Amino acid sequence: MTRGLILPHRLRVRGEEGAVVVVGALVLGLVALVFIAFFAMMFLAMSAAAGGTSNKNSSPTALALADIPAELLPIYQQAAKETCDMPWGVLAAIGKVETDHSRSQLPGVHSGSNFAGAQGPMQFMPPTWAAYGVDGNRDGVTDVYNQVDAIWGAANYLCANGAGDPARLRDAVWNYNHDWGYVDDVLRRADEYATAGNVPSGDAAAVLNNPNITLCAGCRQDLIDGIIDQRVIDFLAWAAQRHQISVSVLKTGHNQFVSGTNRVSNHWEGRGADIATVDGQAVAPSCASCRALAEEVVGLGGGRPTEMGVPWGDMAGAGGVFSDRAHQNHIHVGWAG
Repeated sequence: MTRGLILPHRLRVRGEEGAVVVVGALVLGLVALVFIAFFAMMFLAMSAAAGGTSNKNSSPTALALADIPAELLPIYQQAAKETCDMPWGVLAAIGKVETDHSRSQLPGVHSGSNFAGAQGPMQFMPPTWAAYGVDGNRDGVTDVYNQVDAIWGAANYLCANGAGDPARLRDAVWNYNHDWGYVDDVLRRADEYATAGNVPSGDAAAVLNNPNITLCAGCRQDLIDGIIDQRVIDFLAWAAQRHQISVSVLKTGHNQFVSGTNRVSNHWEGRGADIATVDGQAVAPSCASCRALAEEVVGLGGGRPTEMGVPWGDMAGAGGVFSDRAHQNHIHVGWAG
């Protein structure tokens, strides 16, 4: 990969006539500009083809929801967004590659240093942390071993190296770890973590065969027919990592319009799901497991549904959550187009 065109520090033009000197300098300057433009276009093309650049505002895939700890996913998303609007999937992928989102018990992850001197969940060298570390959880301490601080510090460091610019993203990741194989691995994982939605239902089989998901007959057929939005599939896979759930309706069997309105329901577009039971209990105001699931959904941050109908009136207003008489016996989740 070409990292930049290195031009001579000084151009020496020999000649006795000033005009010759000027013309020669102009010609050399034009040639240099042509080469710079060529390599810039090549670099942009290679960066765009490398992946990881299109998931700034994407939803987490089923893999992301299953693999990234629920408490860390919104941290990755927020830190990426609020630093330089870099792709959150890249930041999360680095957390995965470095320490498996802090699950690793190797030296240097939770205390001390590894053989190379790196420290913490995002594996900073001490001088780099001193320059770019962030008190992400705002507790007054900039702690390289704290997961939130480390994620914000990594976002800060990546942004300082240009991660907010798609054309410089590969270089930013390379500056994090000087290995092009590492860069390719991170960007591949970033694309596996994030999806823009409305893509073929590649994970439908996993939902259909998940022992923690009970599907109505129409729900199963909807998934088989490939008419359900990927975000719904990803959500069901995520929920089944935490609870046993039953789904009473996806698209088939639901009215075209939202009750009492002329607005087309997200169910009708394959973008909605109704959950009837959670951990063997029917959804109702008294169901503690059901309430727990709803609260976990709110905690998803950027990966949560656009709308969620619940039986608990006190939850209404939090990130598209609403409660009415029609949603006392199920949890509705839906995504806007």
